[in-house]
Amino acid sequence: MGCAVVSSVNNSLVSYLTTQTSGSSATKNDLATALAAKVASTSVPDKTTNTISQAALQRAAGTTRATSAAQALENSQKALGTGLRAAMEKAGVKLTAPIEFAVKSDGSVSVKGTDADKAAVQAFLKADTSQPSFASRIATQAKDAMKLSSSIQQSAAISQAAKLSKSTDGVMSLYNSLMQRQAATNVVFSVSATSSSLTYPGSLTANA
Repeated sequence: MGCAVVSSVNNSLVSYLTTQTSGSSATKNDLATALAAKVASTSVPDKTTNTISQAALQRAAGTTRATSAAQALENSQKALGTGLRAAMEKAGVKLTAPIEFAVKSDGSVSVKGTDADKAAVQAFLKADTSQPSFASRIATQAKDAMKLSSSIQQSAAISQAAKLSKSTDGVMSLYNSLMQRQAATNVVFSVSATSSSLTYPGSLTANA
């Protein structure tokens, strides 16, 4: 994604996070457009060629490039979770249960948690004056996770298609079919009073 698209995604999600106190679908068209990529949720093992197999996903996620990108996301998640908890504690925000920021590639956004925790976090994000803001950092992290997940899914699909097809045309046809059959990617950043985690298709859950 280019800088303009990243800015659009961030601005829309920042607006959502700082004006909502309950989970719902984002209504801004630019968020839906920016995030509506054909990326996939983790598939279960399947003997058919209609979905990307778990084995193909594991191989794609295990490449040096994917592992390096996943490690960078894990480090970023740890830093964001630690910083967010410290800032909220300083502001007097005490979470009673984990709160989840979930973003899907189809444009939907939701925040899950107790009503009191969601209200407290919304107020904190709205008052946050740090640069970049925590809402912006959450948005950027979601975008980065979607980008990595998309790469893993694409690599897995082309590998599976090449293994099962006998011609170049067949490889591309099966690859396109596999990608079109995938569901929307769901990126979840969860924060509690003592830890945080980031999950996305193709990830190993990172905790801090």
